[in-house]
Amino acid sequence: MFGRTISLRKTEVLLQPAPNSAPCQPSITLNGIQLKNVKSFKYLGSTLSSDGTLDNEIAARIQMASLALGRLRTKVLQHKNVRLSTKLKVYNAVVLSSLLFGCETWTLYRRHTKKLEQFHMRSLWSIMHIRWQDRITNQEVLDRARTSSIEAKILQAQLRWFGHVIRMEESRIPRQLFYSELTQGNRNQGRPKKRYKDNLKANLKWAHLQPREFKTAAVDRYRWRALTKKAVTAFEVNCRQCLAVARERRHQAASTCVPPSGIPCPTCNCMCASSFGLCSHMQTHQRGRNT
Repeated sequence: MFGRTISLRKTEVLLQPAPNSAPCQPSITLNGIQLKNVKSFKYLGSTLSSDGTLDNEIAARIQMASLALGRLRTKVLQHKNVRLSTKLKVYNAVVLSSLLFGCETWTLYRRHTKKLEQFHMRSLWSIMHIRWQDRITNQEVLDRARTSSIEAKILQAQLRWFGHVIRMEESRIPRQLFYSELTQGNRNQGRPKKRYKDNLKANLKWAHLQPREFKTAAVDRYRWRALTKKAVTAFEVNCRQCLAVARERRHQAASTCVPPSGIPCPTCNCMCASSFGLCSHMQTHQRGRNT
């Protein structure tokens, strides 16, 4: 109608089959040209994969954020006349926005969160000129930068997006997809793959809301914003307490002297772990006498 045509060079086909199935790849032809089947492609800035995982998307987000960080390194981040607070504001506005683009719809596993956290901490170390020899904890780095962890930022973004979807009209597609269910198919035995709803239920626990109560709370925007802020604060406090307990446990284990155990050498009183080790150790004394 408007004279627009499909670019066959840019058009690709992506198939997302059901789990544990091996369907045949589709064969779609337009104007005598067969379209290329791919396993991943970028759509509206996000990377979609045929297996439905976030591995390619997380790698692409880290790559884009790393490129943005590299462009700012010479002109802003390493400039001596720019204050540290300004550098951190630019980092939050440019780098973190590229890193967390579309995170509202992510279904994250622990391995994904670790990769994002590692990039976040490395970037802050580089901006604040902190080395590993300084022996500064990650929590202290976050306090100096006056920012929060990546996991807390994703929690806040997902809760806000969830409230936005609840307040949508019933005719909107995101709301219809959120409340929809599959009419056919069964989940496999064992631990199934994580769904977005599973991730959302875990986030609602930090807001101290039951699944039956979130709809009423999300209707009021200001109340939902307050609950989101409270949930993120409780999440950060809990993470700090867990890290402090784990750090104290490691320090106690390192300071505790473990008494040596094994078989002593009759010549030099050296402790050997086994009789075989004692025989090998005695051979060194024998070679020394022969020499």
